[in-house]
Amino acid sequence: MTLFDRYVVRETLQVLLIGTLAIIGIFFGTAEFTNVLNLMNETGLPLHTVFSVMLLQLPTGLIFCMPAGVVVAVMLVLQRQNRDSEVVALQLQGIPLRRVLMPFLALGLISTSIAFAVSENLAPQSRDLSRRLVTLATRKADRPFANRSEIRLEKEKDKLSNIIVIAQDKGRTVEGFVDLDLSDKNMVKLIWAESARWGDYVWTLHNGRIFELFSSTNPGTQLKFTTMTVSDMLNAEDLLSDMNKTTLDKTSSELRADIEMLKKAGIKVPAYLYFQYYRRFSHPLSCLLLVLAAAPMVLFNKRKRADFSMIYGGTVVLGFFLMQEISMALVVNGRIDPLIAAWLSIAVLGSLGLLLTAILSRS
Repeated sequence: MTLFDRYVVRETLQVLLIGTLAIIGIFFGTAEFTNVLNLMNETGLPLHTVFSVMLLQLPTGLIFCMPAGVVVAVMLVLQRQNRDSEVVALQLQGIPLRRVLMPFLALGLISTSIAFAVSENLAPQSRDLSRRLVTLATRKADRPFANRSEIRLEKEKDKLSNIIVIAQDKGRTVEGFVDLDLSDKNMVKLIWAESARWGDYVWTLHNGRIFELFSSTNPGTQLKFTTMTVSDMLNAEDLLSDMNKTTLDKTSSELRADIEMLKKAGIKVPAYLYFQYYRRFSHPLSCLLLVLAAAPMVLFNKRKRADFSMIYGGTVVLGFFLMQEISMALVVNGRIDPLIAAWLSIAVLGSLGLLLTAILSRS
């Protein structure tokens, strides 16, 4: 590498780090953090566990945000070079524009290698560790919905199933427990107990009564019990549904194994599974190919024409994320082949960058 190459790579790496972290915070941190905060509220996870879970999600965020970070870094550095007339100085020395772009392409190739290595060797393992941590912390929590005297549960969306009222909270044990069960449309069941203890997703009730109210068959039925367990108040699988293993938690070889297993079983392979498998290769490679989308920035010169560099840069970044979502939606609805969808965004943006570079270089 020449002195110029090292100078460009060092500057671009600094911007790449800042840009990638910023994009992670905007596009990744909000959704994941909201899910974990909801889980903390429902299961009583301590705050340090929540932050640990968030840190374990960062490798996945790095994979998805690195291509856009590379585009932002390349564009900002090229814009700065144009503003300081560095590109003009290089052209005066007879250095072609493709040579000016060479260190950026090398950085894109390095980023591609890092993104693929993380997606195969770090992200799935960290997400699996995150799920295990949540499960372990949930089992050790004092009780769900900590610090709340009234708990409203919905077993079906927008349909209230249980109202739990707690008189005195003493950690895992509560004094005075009332559960109003509304899940049966033919009656209302009221369970009262002197005390209750939470453990392993189960309420253990002591010294209580059961009343069936508004029942057409046994109105006013009253049963006494000394000890009773209620296991369906909080479904652990439902609460952890956002943390269950998905295609994001598997390596490309594991996804390929799933596809082959479905084929051998004679089951139609979902298009979404194919799409995620192809994306394991297209998404890391987009770090390199999207450098081509940023290539026209080397020709945006304020002295020659109006500066549309920031508008173009914002359009490329927005177009990348937007086309990713559109492609995924089209695959889910069966409107496009998964292989085409996996490569569509980077193919369109890369081709646009090459075309615009050719046009600007002749003007």
